[in-house]
Amino acid sequence: MINNFIKKFKKLIFTFGILLASDMALAKGMPKEYYNIKNSKESKEYFFDYMYKLIEKENLKILEERDFVKRTLSSNILTLDHSSMEFKKLLEIKKKYKIKKLYTYNEYIKKIDVIPPSQALAQAAVESGWGKSRFIKKANNIFGHWTYNPKIGMVPEKRTPGARHLIRVFSTLEDSISAYMLNLNRNYAYKSFREKRYNLRLKKINPDGLSLSQTMVNYSGIGHDYLSILKNVINSNKLNSYDKKFYMKVNTN
Repeated sequence: MINNFIKKFKKLIFTFGILLASDMALAKGMPKEYYNIKNSKESKEYFFDYMYKLIEKENLKILEERDFVKRTLSSNILTLDHSSMEFKKLLEIKKKYKIKKLYTYNEYIKKIDVIPPSQALAQAAVESGWGKSRFIKKANNIFGHWTYNPKIGMVPEKRTPGARHLIRVFSTLEDSISAYMLNLNRNYAYKSFREKRYNLRLKKINPDGLSLSQTMVNYSGIGHDYLSILKNVINSNKLNSYDKKFYMKVNTN
């Protein structure tokens, strides 16, 4: 009797765990408590603070890759064992960031770098309607990513007749942030962003979101108006404070 009860209890706990994990996997958008905030100032503060933590986390991952490349390529690369874990990891990074030549140090350094938090926060707010758009609620899509793959996309509500693009669906908000940062770091459309960031590095200046956001002319169909919107969001919400907070915590040079 007791053994049967224990078995049934364990089975119940196991089943509950699966259901809980499934619910978490299906969770979309910001935390539920965010959508219950009525005060606009409190809502903005919650949005920025919550998103900053996720943006910081992804930036730290990028810095780990950047540090690895620096360590690996600053050593004697001619003696790098092609069967070593370091070489295999370098190949993975080369493929991830679409680096043309394996040992081109400057190309790695230009592409593998942080996205200033203030810029990421401003674009997150604009592209997701402050976390309240259908894209983020249904697809964890913070930055308006498109796809043509029906396996990972959903149809936009107001898609132009004949258009084939889909809204990219992400499993988590973290995945959306990761895709956004990788997009800026390797897509040809944002070459000017990377060049400006690199030039700031050469001057020993931490990349700031206000100046770099003004290279995002190709990110939106509204062109230069988009730059004005980002500038206004950064300035009016004093988002440069998040840049300072981040650079005080980490050494990114």
